[in-house]
Amino acid sequence: MNEPIWTIPLFPLETVLFPYTALPMHIFEPRYREMVMYCLEHDSPFGVVLIREGSEVGDVNAVPHEVGTLARIGRLRRQPDGRFHLLALGEERFQIVRLIRGEAPYLKAQVRLWRDFEPFSWEEEQRYADEVAGQFREFLRMALDASGLRVEEIELPRSPTALSFAIAGTLQLELPVRQYLLELQDTTERLRLLQQILEHLTVAFESEIQPFDPEHWREYVNRN
Repeated sequence: MNEPIWTIPLFPLETVLFPYTALPMHIFEPRYREMVMYCLEHDSPFGVVLIREGSEVGDVNAVPHEVGTLARIGRLRRQPDGRFHLLALGEERFQIVRLIRGEAPYLKAQVRLWRDFEPFSWEEEQRYADEVAGQFREFLRMALDASGLRVEEIELPRSPTALSFAIAGTLQLELPVRQYLLELQDTTERLRLLQQILEHLTVAFESEIQPFDPEHWREYVNRN
């Protein structure tokens, strides 16, 4: 069944927003201030897309990647000079069908939703998601322990799809990797790649980072 097509404003950025994650944004360009006002007045999401070609975020001829994420305006604060500070909340993914230039000061596009395929086995996918969630919790605890922090509980989404995006949005990954994970339409494959990334990061972390010991703080001071 074909997804319906509709038109949304686009915000090309040098970052990737995942569903179920949030992105703080500072809106200062007049055209994007106008876009924010449009979204508020029409209760419309806007699309966050990674720039594929273009010199900077403000490039009017920037070419975005085909798949991005719908964003709703969460918290919003307007400054006296008209700038906005807002929190963009990632919702579903979309695919650009056609770019629309010149209709508004900002880029617009006709889009349709971009969804994951159904798994062969919901039970197997859930078991795999639970395994990756446990691995991610251990990685976070290790990273926090190294900073002298402790947490009792780390709550993660139960849904395998939501979990995969939450983990991908938390890890500091290179943009091409983040975009690839965003575009994947197989939740299990996304979780498999994230598991491999977590294994690599864990090994690297354990070999390079030593937990901070407040009793031996002088050992952490560069004497040069």
